[in-house]
Amino acid sequence: MKKILSLTILAVFFITLFNLECAKQKEEIKIGWIGVLSGDAAYYGMMVQKGTMLAVEEINRKGGIKGRKIKVIYEDDQLTPRLGVSALKKLINVDKVPVVIQAAGSSVMLAEAPIAEKNKVVLISPTVSNYKIKEAGDYVFRIWPSDAYQGKVLADFVKKSLKNTKVAVAAINNDYGIGLKDAFIDRFMKINGKVLQTEVFDPGSTDFHTIINKLKKIRPPVVFLASHYRESALFLKQAKEVEFNSIFIGGDGNFAPDLIKLSGGAAEGMYVSNLHWDPSSKKPIIANFVKSFKDTFHQEPEVYAAAGYDCLCVVAKAIEMGGYTSEGIKNALYKIKDFQGVTGTITFDKWGEVSGRYDIFQVRNGQFIKLKR
Repeated sequence: MKKILSLTILAVFFITLFNLECAKQKEEIKIGWIGVLSGDAAYYGMMVQKGTMLAVEEINRKGGIKGRKIKVIYEDDQLTPRLGVSALKKLINVDKVPVVIQAAGSSVMLAEAPIAEKNKVVLISPTVSNYKIKEAGDYVFRIWPSDAYQGKVLADFVKKSLKNTKVAVAAINNDYGIGLKDAFIDRFMKINGKVLQTEVFDPGSTDFHTIINKLKKIRPPVVFLASHYRESALFLKQAKEVEFNSIFIGGDGNFAPDLIKLSGGAAEGMYVSNLHWDPSSKKPIIANFVKSFKDTFHQEPEVYAAAGYDCLCVVAKAIEMGGYTSEGIKNALYKIKDFQGVTGTITFDKWGEVSGRYDIFQVRNGQFIKLKR
């Protein structure tokens, strides 16, 4: 009788373990996501979100990660550091996620990074570009190249392609604008360019007449706008109204349809940089992504959507490699080499950075046209 009882207890014990393991296998994998989903810059966040959603749907349709479905918990930061920090704390303390995707916003991510480091939670971005991210911590990653490189590309373009050695600069006063401004000026001066004047304006500014009048007096052949598309559109519109006809050039923060729409045609002729990506490519990984995106959202995907898709896929790969813990995800990310994404090949260096390439576009007939260089 004792033997039978012992065997029964043992059987119950193993059945319980088996059931617990099955439950664990079926438990959802939660991933945090913070981005701008409302306000003037919502275009960035919504594009990244759509790319993220597409990746989640595809992975879950194929069985998830080792049988576990992915659930993304979305938070809106309105591109505001305070709201981003609040959202991150909620995702860490309430939702208990080991990894958070920060969709966009250098200032937001730099404010969040110390909290992620303190709590040992992975923080990764598909689009953040400020050069300070490089030293933000061991748990901080991104799949978008640094502005240190973008600034160099833009400065070289002005000197070598536009054949101009004098510029004026107007930058938005946040980490993105100041970082890109500094990178551009540093490179431009190194190649013997001259910066005639530098102006800074606050995020959300709507009246640029004072800055425009200052710059108009010195007649710079080129004006570099280190800004987001909304502020740049208003700047261009007001410049056109007073016949300020310099050549305008800007970074990836300007690459949005609303730059053209809000400027009322004043963006025509402007040069803008953005991450190298060819949505017309015949490569299966790109062609399949573009088709799935169009079928799902009934619109053309922008590079921000492609980056959002890749970021979620990279995180999923890291979870598959290292397990569903922050330490495991972090260690796996550093080991990822030659990951084939929609935006290109992704390999993280010892700082959690990736290399990349920027293209130059010009606004022609209301569209961004990539230049051959």
